[in-house]
Amino acid sequence: MSQHLANSGLYDEGLIDRRNARPLTIAFATIVTVWMLAFGLVSVSAQINAQSQHMAGIAASIAK
Repeated sequence: MSQHLANSGLYDEGLIDRRNARPLTIAFATIVTVWMLAFGLVSVSAQINAQSQHMAGIAASIAK
């Protein structure tokens, strides 16, 4: 099918690549940045939760 499109002039690989390189790069960078921020927030939240549970355990053992 791609051979048929290439022969018909409807598909120019070079033109498509040049037009889409910058928007695709921006979209990829945005997706990666958002993913990293979300992962970081979840990771920090889990650490804070684990620390608070640990501190509660220590406080409970002291209160006995």
